[in-house]
Amino acid sequence: MQLSSRSRSGVTFIEVLLFLAIVSIVGVIILPLLFASTENRLLQESISLVEHNGTLILQSLAQNTHHAERVIGPGMGEQGKVLALQSASGAMNPTIFALSGGSFIIVQHTDQQIISASQVAVQNFTVSNTSTSSTRQSVLVSFTVSRTLRLEAPRTYSQGFEALFTLYPVDKTVGNQCGVTPGCIDSGHYSWQIFDAGVCQNASTTLNCL
Repeated sequence: MQLSSRSRSGVTFIEVLLFLAIVSIVGVIILPLLFASTENRLLQESISLVEHNGTLILQSLAQNTHHAERVIGPGMGEQGKVLALQSASGAMNPTIFALSGGSFIIVQHTDQQIISASQVAVQNFTVSNTSTSSTRQSVLVSFTVSRTLRLEAPRTYSQGFEALFTLYPVDKTVGNQCGVTPGCIDSGHYSWQIFDAGVCQNASTTLNCL
């Protein structure tokens, strides 16, 4: 009588250990690569976002400065944290650029808008009045835009921007109805006047001088 042997199907304990070891090795190799790839992608997005916001701010500064009648703050040869421009349009006069809580803002008459995105922080806004005369006016502006990535090890990408803007010549100015120069009214508040319905009055909005 012949005895037939049957093959035993199943997984041995050693095979299970080998499988777990292979999975662990693959995980150790792959996971850091995935994290690094995600971090690099976020960094590239941050670079693009910072550069876009910096360009957007410069474009707004350029457009409004070129078409302004004159620089009313800071004074000629002086430096400050707020740029105030006199405009011929009552709805845009004065036009003011400043920082507020890490955002870059523009105020035109009584309308205040945030130019920079909420994902970035704008800091170190500085304005130098480089005008050589009342008919040859210009300003040098600089600021920093940054974004912080909230990763396991936080990373911050920061870029500085600087530009010189010259005002286009104006034959006759019409936007100085109140004749009051904007400026700091106390230790840190920037105030200005607006002209409405034939009356000059203090603007309800104030900014930080510091």
